[in-house]
Amino acid sequence: MRLHPLSSDVKCPACGAGLIFTRVRRYGDVYTCASGGPCKCQVMHYRDKTTKACGFAISQPGVFGKWTPCGQAPAAE
Repeated sequence: MRLHPLSSDVKCPACGAGLIFTRVRRYGDVYTCASGGPCKCQVMHYRDKTTKACGFAISQPGVFGKWTPCGQAPAAE
């Protein structure tokens, strides 16, 4: 993981299930919906360029959602 793990309070925005860490991307971490059903929602956990604070956004093909701060201090690099 590039950043700290997301809080268990962060849920899938589509179905409300938990999220599972999937892989590291260039600038952050990708989490996938843990429902096991048809929901394939992905959430990107990354650091905002201007504020340097951690946050997350929905990441779907062709769509990148609004960044939401996660409320935790970024992990040390």
